[in-house]
Amino acid sequence: MKEKNYFRNALLAAIAFLLCLFSCMERIDINTEASPPRLVIYGYITTDTMQHAIRITRSTGYFVKTKPEGISKASVSISYDNEEIRLKESVEETGLYLTPKNVYGIQGKTYTLHAFLDFDGDGKTEEYEASSFLPFSAVLDYAIVKPSFVMDNYLQVFIWGKLPEESSNNFSFHLFRNHVMMNDSLRGFQVFQDDYISTKTFAALPVFHLNQERNRWKLTPGDTLTVQVESLTSEYAAFIQNAQQEMWGPIPLFGGPPANIETNIRCLSPESKTEISGFFTAFSKHKTNTVYIE
Repeated sequence: MKEKNYFRNALLAAIAFLLCLFSCMERIDINTEASPPRLVIYGYITTDTMQHAIRITRSTGYFVKTKPEGISKASVSISYDNEEIRLKESVEETGLYLTPKNVYGIQGKTYTLHAFLDFDGDGKTEEYEASSFLPFSAVLDYAIVKPSFVMDNYLQVFIWGKLPEESSNNFSFHLFRNHVMMNDSLRGFQVFQDDYISTKTFAALPVFHLNQERNRWKLTPGDTLTVQVESLTSEYAAFIQNAQQEMWGPIPLFGGPPANIETNIRCLSPESKTEISGFFTAFSKHKTNTVYIE
């Protein structure tokens, strides 16, 4: 008799729950119209000798599939100490501003980006600025590739190296196969903090797990692999991690609502009401090579 009452009560409770659930359903109309466009400035300077770039664009709506509009005729420069590097707009891509080809960043210097442009088209030029310290580089001694101890059909890339006393506390790693970057998207960007490093050394630190059943990560004997470490500022590391979180969505699933990712670009024109996104940073690089032998 007790068992019969138990099942009856459980059934009644389940029915009551479903009634409450469906009674709370209500049609909600969400406004999906695009918000006003934002100014987007993004770029960096590194210790590589190369033509560095700053990209200035106008944001588009979430459902727009066309490329963001580049903003032309801006005046852009990067300065440090008493030096100034003038950037010229690319003749091939609107809104892309390039340094000379022999420019490189110096560790321990602070770099400041200056940009002058009329974003809202009111005939008045606004001034924008951002600064970044260029951290001292981690040094990679060598890397090796070994089969994973845990997962079948995976290879692991281990590195050895050291950190100078003035080194950054934040690092990112990129992997190249025969000089072509393998993790060239935000989704593949990896950021480490020195919380994972007990001493000022990288000692058999696993930085990549390569699924050999996927063409993107599959290696062939004789492939040259290059591991690159970038020493980042804490502000830029947070920017990347926040961007990844917005891309992947909240965890748990019903976590907090999305928010604009914090930028270090600021407008120096007090009358301007332009909304700004993007980031300017400086970072150092160091590389080591290895050849994959099956």
